[in-house]
Amino acid sequence: MARLLPVLPLRDTVIFPGMITRLQVQPPDAVAAVELHLSSRQPLLAVPLRAALDVPTPDDLYDVGCTAQVLKLVRLGDGTVRCLVEGIHRVRVHGMRPDPDAGLAAVGRVLHDLPGDPARLDLLSTQLREQLRGLVSDDKSHHQALVRIADLDMAPGRLADLAIGNLTLPWADKVELLGMTDVAERLEYALVAVTRERELRRLDQKVQQTVVQTMDKQQRDYFIREKIRGLQAELSEGKPGEDGGAWEDAAQLEQRVREAGIPEDHLEEVLREVRRLSRMHPDASEYSVARTWIDWLLSMPWKTVKEENADLRHAKQVLDEDHYGLVKVKDRILEHLAVRQLNPTGQSPVICFLGPPGVGKTSLGRSIARALGRDYQRVSLGGVKDEAEIRGHRRTYVGALPGRLIHALKRAGSRNPVIVLDEIDKIGRDYRGDPSSALLEVLDPEQNRAFSDHYLDVPFDLSQVLFLCTANLADPIPAALHDRLEIIEIPGYIQEEKLQIARQHLVPRQMQAHGLQEGLLEITDEAIVTLIERYTREAGVRNLDRELAAIHRKAARRVVEGDDSPQVVATLDDVRNLLGPPRHFPELAERADQPGIAIGLAWTAAGGDILFIEATRYPGNGKAVGLKLTGHLGDVMKESVEAALSLLRSRADSLGLTPADFQGWDFHLHVPAGAIPKDGPSAGVTMLTALTSLLTGRRVRHELAMTGEITLRGKVLPVGGIKEKVLAARRAGVQVVLLPRRNEGDLDDVPAQVRQELDIRLVDTVDEVLDLGLEPARSV
Repeated sequence: MARLLPVLPLRDTVIFPGMITRLQVQPPDAVAAVELHLSSRQPLLAVPLRAALDVPTPDDLYDVGCTAQVLKLVRLGDGTVRCLVEGIHRVRVHGMRPDPDAGLAAVGRVLHDLPGDPARLDLLSTQLREQLRGLVSDDKSHHQALVRIADLDMAPGRLADLAIGNLTLPWADKVELLGMTDVAERLEYALVAVTRERELRRLDQKVQQTVVQTMDKQQRDYFIREKIRGLQAELSEGKPGEDGGAWEDAAQLEQRVREAGIPEDHLEEVLREVRRLSRMHPDASEYSVARTWIDWLLSMPWKTVKEENADLRHAKQVLDEDHYGLVKVKDRILEHLAVRQLNPTGQSPVICFLGPPGVGKTSLGRSIARALGRDYQRVSLGGVKDEAEIRGHRRTYVGALPGRLIHALKRAGSRNPVIVLDEIDKIGRDYRGDPSSALLEVLDPEQNRAFSDHYLDVPFDLSQVLFLCTANLADPIPAALHDRLEIIEIPGYIQEEKLQIARQHLVPRQMQAHGLQEGLLEITDEAIVTLIERYTREAGVRNLDRELAAIHRKAARRVVEGDDSPQVVATLDDVRNLLGPPRHFPELAERADQPGIAIGLAWTAAGGDILFIEATRYPGNGKAVGLKLTGHLGDVMKESVEAALSLLRSRADSLGLTPADFQGWDFHLHVPAGAIPKDGPSAGVTMLTALTSLLTGRRVRHELAMTGEITLRGKVLPVGGIKEKVLAARRAGVQVVLLPRRNEGDLDDVPAQVRQELDIRLVDTVDEVLDLGLEPARSV
């Protein structure tokens, strides 16, 4: 059986037989091979690498090599070694395999030189020696070892090997020569290589002399640049910069520009810039600017369109997998797909998801992209104040770049991605321009077919992009921009929806994020409901996700600490132990237990909320009625209080009140949570009810909440945010809700289950509000 030899992979030098060279060996496996060679006295197999790798595999090395021996070795402190190595025989390598002692080991079959015509070999050897002496004579920078090789009397095969080993040749050529056994063929290649090297040196000297002669004293700083230009003149058919003498890279660049798909009416302009670029030197200041602009144009997906998956069943399945509920949103996407099937060239809509934080607006964009089979990109617009963030900077500015939309299209790699414009209601504006105005062209289907970025200065078709926007509030969106958006409201989730979202999405995601295998943690439905009611009070599920993450962290700690029972069961009683005392309480009965307190419903950016309004009175300083308002109220809300007090005084007789109940008294209305600004007309009925309860001594029903604007005629006018307000009432434990009758149509958006659980009363006048809202007068 053939003996396995330790393999020394070569990455910088090809060793030929008879060649002595210095090597620095760094990889641990290679050092181990050298050490095994020295200790076992068996030859070392030096094999060239196909690529520079520290830990190569058998497939990473060539199948030819050279047996070698280490003549001298110096061990360095960092574990590497320097050694003097001599090549012995060229070999054919086979049977290479990993070796525990040397990293790699293989069998080497010696390749013997093939005998040739002695006369021809002598002639080739003589010519090679002459060329070697001439090379050193022409250029003293070559090592004198070439002269010694030419003067020594050695076999023709060894002469060719040593000559090739000391020349600078391509790696693959040296490996090919290592595998040649025909001596005459090696001599011929060596002779051609040395002759070519002499010609290159002569040409270099000629170019250098030409440049020096045409240069004066002030041009010496540009010596290297002129040398390169002279070299171009010698190698090209024409003068540098002319059509016949353009760089090869410029020709390739021009071909890429023609194939990129740039619009025809702007193609010639880009080609002129490419030709101008070919006449510039790479060190010129304008070169990098022009080349960067061309590279951006080439990187844009001018004609790359990703095929859309128009299967309605697949889209519905993906949307249902990623999000629970949101029926309106899913129906709108399925309608879009149906239209695309009937009219593939139709315009894409611009949909804006409007709702409080944590309801899944941004993640919907990713799900829609997955359902359609398109690329997905997100562009955050929160806090953007510079118009150049949308349209890009003009190329005249230093460091100019395209806008965020062009960056998103480049990252997507297609011209029909789904792009989510996040937080569109938080765009700012200052002296640098108005980004919202720049978005008008982006989001208008009639204009975005030729969107012009200031940097590219070449129109790009955005009509196939599906733009999705997200916002918490509709009011901050400029009217012109709002007009281009199709608003889909996502007001929030009811308790049952949150429970299902936690079961289907949040808990599995937290289990995976915390490395908990199935069965290590079980959270009961009662525990999740407790988290929803007592530890979070929100329209979305973001805080619920945080609380679930806290439970999973504590469960992971118990598992790692090695408790007796690795399984953690989070029940209703365990939630308090894991998360501490509850943060929210059903406090309606306690807060509305005396006259002068009423419960209103308010709309906020985070969804609906309940609002306690407290009224009291005290003797004043004069006959005029004084009014004091606290709680960070806005102007509209203050006017609602004044209107309520005026309406109450005008109807004093019907309520059994006398002028003495008003004269000489000062009234104080307070809305708790004073750090939060509050405004709007919808608290009018609540203000009136609180004042009436204070003056009549009749308590407001503690399980009842209301909303509506009032007039001085006693009418109750409709208000907005009905769905959010009704959901807030349900979350707070309210049982009866008073709404303006003209808001009856808005109840269609309220889930049927919520409508069944709540007693929703519709009113037209304040008399109905007071009859339903106040408890009967107590008999004395």
